[in-house]
Amino acid sequence: MSFIKSRKHAAMPACVSSASSSSSSSSSVASAALLALTLPLGAWAQTPTADSAETALPVVRAKAKAVVENEFKAETASSPKFVKPLLDTPQTVTVINRELIQQQGTSSLSEALRNTPGITFTLGENGNTNTGDTVFMRGFDASANIFVDGVRDLGGITRDTFNVESVEVVKGPSGADNGRGSPNGFINMVSKKPQLRDFAEGSAQVSSGSRVRVTADLNKKLDIGLPGAALRLNVFSDRGNVEGRDVLERNRWGVAPSLTLGLGTATRATLSYLHVDQDAIPDGGIPGVGLMGWTNQLIFKDLAGANAKPPVGGVLASGIKPVERSNFYGSKDDFDNTQADMLTLLLEHDFAPGTSLRNISRFGRTQQDLNLTNIIISSTPGNWSIIGDAAKPAAWTVGRARLGRDQRNQILANQTSLNSAFTLAGLKNSISTGVELTHEKQNTAGFAYVNIAGDRANLYAPSVNDKFAPLTRNGASTAGETTTAAAFLFDTLDLSERWQLSAGLRAERFRSEYTSIPATSTPAVAASALVNSDTLLSGKLGLLFKPSENGSVYLSYATSQKPPGSDNFALSSATPSADTGAVSINAPNLKPQQANNLELGTKWDMLDKQLLLTAALFRSQNENELARAGSATGEVTQYGKKTVKGLELGAAGAVSNNLQLQAGLVWMDSKVNEAVTVVPGQVDVQTGAQLVYTPKLSFTSWVNYRVAEGLMQGLSLGGGARYTASQTTQVNNGAAPVVGIDGIPSYWVFDAMAAYEINKNLALQFNVANLADKFYLASVNSGRNRFTLGAPRSMSLALNVKY
Repeated sequence: MSFIKSRKHAAMPACVSSASSSSSSSSSVASAALLALTLPLGAWAQTPTADSAETALPVVRAKAKAVVENEFKAETASSPKFVKPLLDTPQTVTVINRELIQQQGTSSLSEALRNTPGITFTLGENGNTNTGDTVFMRGFDASANIFVDGVRDLGGITRDTFNVESVEVVKGPSGADNGRGSPNGFINMVSKKPQLRDFAEGSAQVSSGSRVRVTADLNKKLDIGLPGAALRLNVFSDRGNVEGRDVLERNRWGVAPSLTLGLGTATRATLSYLHVDQDAIPDGGIPGVGLMGWTNQLIFKDLAGANAKPPVGGVLASGIKPVERSNFYGSKDDFDNTQADMLTLLLEHDFAPGTSLRNISRFGRTQQDLNLTNIIISSTPGNWSIIGDAAKPAAWTVGRARLGRDQRNQILANQTSLNSAFTLAGLKNSISTGVELTHEKQNTAGFAYVNIAGDRANLYAPSVNDKFAPLTRNGASTAGETTTAAAFLFDTLDLSERWQLSAGLRAERFRSEYTSIPATSTPAVAASALVNSDTLLSGKLGLLFKPSENGSVYLSYATSQKPPGSDNFALSSATPSADTGAVSINAPNLKPQQANNLELGTKWDMLDKQLLLTAALFRSQNENELARAGSATGEVTQYGKKTVKGLELGAAGAVSNNLQLQAGLVWMDSKVNEAVTVVPGQVDVQTGAQLVYTPKLSFTSWVNYRVAEGLMQGLSLGGGARYTASQTTQVNNGAAPVVGIDGIPSYWVFDAMAAYEINKNLALQFNVANLADKFYLASVNSGRNRFTLGAPRSMSLALNVKY
């Protein structure tokens, strides 16, 4: 990873001297500590040649002083579908660069997304989503809208940032950009690519929880008789415990080689491969008993198990304490073994200045084997009740469920796009057009487990040594796949020096098939497949006015559609019953959900175009979420509408030569316009309610200050603050749940960083996350009875190397 540079060293060439020349200027202690890391890095580093000096990154200079590079401000998005700079793009786009990721000591996508306001996370139900990146954005689930280099990424994996150049968060319906999807936008991870220069960077980090993380980023210009050849290799290993949580471990490693031919020429080819392996003990969460916001209407089982009875008065006595945050309710034999593989070929050709052809082909596969044990607390008498004397909480026990998952995801994709800028009828056109072909599939095997009395755990003192019967396959399985062919066209017209009109349209034809074999079936039983196919049209339209060269004001409208089974490859044969509310929206005969977004915004390049300021008013709406049949005719009608409107502000870039800033704030007003229960004679407790996991206000910030002169030259100080307002966990117009956590309280979290550049090759970096050791809920399951905590105060020390 790159260093945090002082202003003095920013003027140095990108290619620096070899390890032998640096050792004379570094201390012997530092050299010894880095020996294991610098030996492989030094083998890649070379004295700059004439060619490498010519291709080194340009250095920005002022007349009197060197100016630091702008680490937080991005000028463009990576996708060829964005034909204009971000300043002139009529949409909210946040770019999280790798410099910011490094300064924060970030290692995962979920951690990186904390730099974008309005994003929250969910725990999921039955262990289905708590092992991967579960993202909520602008009121809707965005977990299925995660992309790598513009291609959809599948599977429940925790995505690492070791091979990430930047993370792009694009808000608003993305139907024109990516096809089927939710109304809130998408997340794109941009991979590192070979460069035409030699460098070697690495980091060794030790953190709280006995965690050790080592990364290396090696780039080599190749002399193999072919023009513009370069090889880049990124590797990492991340091993250790989860801070503040007993037993839990998370171990990951990965490798990402990439080879490019033709750098600096009109024709380029890049072949890259990514492999990530995760071996962890999964976290089923912590019971919410005793938390502020916990509704204490629990039903207890009699100690003898003969009858169910509530405690005196029907509610728990006041003063019931919450469980310890370190408690683990699973088994030491639980595991989450996940492997992700991704092979990509990128071909590019420039026909002329402003005209280029691009083709990307991808084969991706994710395999997950999971055994998970977690607690369940229910208000219904039975095995999931709390057992014990209501007056003696220390002896209470809770039931635990064991769940297994064997899931395989696979994607085969090919995208071709042609970009061109030309003048027609006196108007400048900037177009991007192309076709996309994808085939995605998911296979899941079922498991069986019979719970027994011995599976229960003491609520306040669970044993980590409990033994469970093994999970066994029960013969059940599901298989889903979707094939898509799409064509798209984007065009931005420069109507004049001040006015731009942009439009985008995507048409796609898809076919989804889903087969489910129940546990009672035998291999001889033929399972019939559910099929859904349709043609979807999505678009976006924007009008942009430039009052000056460094500013823009825009109005945009965008749409997207999400057909049944789009998120989880599952279709349902359930049919609506008469006037009783919703059926599964995954029924293949239902229409796609319809989303639209109206946005009025402005963007300004300030401080000599070093700082980008943005502001946007938006209104997102999703329709056709539910279906029901009329009692008289049996005709199925679709309904259900949700709306999120708000204001989002952003800032990214350099405030001065020594001060960098990235910040964002979003206010959201979410509402259920048409709810599940709209049947005459039934009480409607949902219409008008706030959406789950959607805080009204959220704020995120990070600043970094470098000392450029004096005795402390080379020192960098950074820090950030994050605020998330309270979130509801149920759509019920504020009524208390029968049992569970009725909401996630608001919280502030503060982080800090100090880094010191020893010399041009070595730097130390010290991070403290959650500086005030704030106790806060990071996510809550849909049943509202268990949660995961935000990480407690943790520290890390990293030694960064660069040649």
